[in-house]
Amino acid sequence: MSALAVLIELSERGICVQPKGRHKVHVTPRDKLDPDLIDRIKQVKPTLLSALDRIRQDTGDEWPRIAADPTQLKAYFELLMIGDMRYRGVVPDHYIATTECKHCGIVPIWEGCAPVVQGCPWCFNRIKGLRVPRAPG
Repeated sequence: MSALAVLIELSERGICVQPKGRHKVHVTPRDKLDPDLIDRIKQVKPTLLSALDRIRQDTGDEWPRIAADPTQLKAYFELLMIGDMRYRGVVPDHYIATTECKHCGIVPIWEGCAPVVQGCPWCFNRIKGLRVPRAPG
């Protein structure tokens, strides 16, 4: 179970989650939690806390509004996780199509992207000397 999957479930249940100090997670309303979800939160707590802290730093004054809205928090969290995956050269699950990038070649991409592009998200990896995954086939 990934931290993203846990946060998505929290969002779907309308549960807000915030870091409380360096080692605790505060969730509201607590009555929407069940023992299984509490266990899953504990399993991903370090990753969850780290991501929430990064989002809090990146959003500055907007953090209280975002933290109070499970849907917004989920969106920020997804973007953060997808960015981290790409940085590691891991293809996100929703990259189910391919495109031909002028610089990277044929690479996996999200559905609906143009078949040929001047630059792609993987260009950042190429420029930094990181892994650029190739499309299967």
